[in-house]
Amino acid sequence: MTLIVSGLDAGYGKLAVLHEVSFEVARGEIVAVVGSNGAGKTTLLRAVSGLIRPTGGSVTLEGRTITGKPTEKMAGFGLTHVPENRLCFPTLSVRDNLMLGAWTKKGHGDVDSILKLFPRLRTRMGQAAGTLSGGEQQMVAIGRGLMANPTAIMLDEPSIGLAPKVVAEIMDVLSRLCVEKQLAVLLVEQNVRASFKIAHRAVVMHRGRVALTGTPAELVELPEVHNAYLGGAAA
Repeated sequence: MTLIVSGLDAGYGKLAVLHEVSFEVARGEIVAVVGSNGAGKTTLLRAVSGLIRPTGGSVTLEGRTITGKPTEKMAGFGLTHVPENRLCFPTLSVRDNLMLGAWTKKGHGDVDSILKLFPRLRTRMGQAAGTLSGGEQQMVAIGRGLMANPTAIMLDEPSIGLAPKVVAEIMDVLSRLCVEKQLAVLLVEQNVRASFKIAHRAVVMHRGRVALTGTPAELVELPEVHNAYLGGAAA
């Protein structure tokens, strides 16, 4: 497996949020992490990428232990994190935002490959990122994460605040990346229907713990999953 999370504990000060979270993501696989607000999904990504230091457990990437390593080292190890709300640098151009993702490669990231994924950015390269639509900013954020040529990419709520057409476009890109670049993709997403359409496996979190795992097809048959996340009883 490319990304292995084993028995991960984490939180904020004395507040414990994650409790013995374990799962794996292989190259060429999309694993969706779903759960209600407060389930620990964002904390999970923050702990894996070093934004907060785990208090227990381990994270390995391609056989290398990266638990608690500084965040600025993670891209060099092959792990990138696309945060919630895009967090583009609003006054910098689209090109400069993308190039920031290639800092581990000394500014020689493959911009052309990003523009092939997101053609609409081609005419906006000199435009300030803060003037883009929400969907275009999300494309920039994903593109910035890909500029480091990662082996694993984590995305936190990439569909939030976006129109259904744009959500479908972004999910299609993630699915293509998984196949074409053999990326390990960890997708935290409130839009369960959208994530289940492209995920190979899913992890359901509840109160900081892994409650269920399985394929989307398996999980949608469970009444507790269907009622909580898909709006009604399973057929």
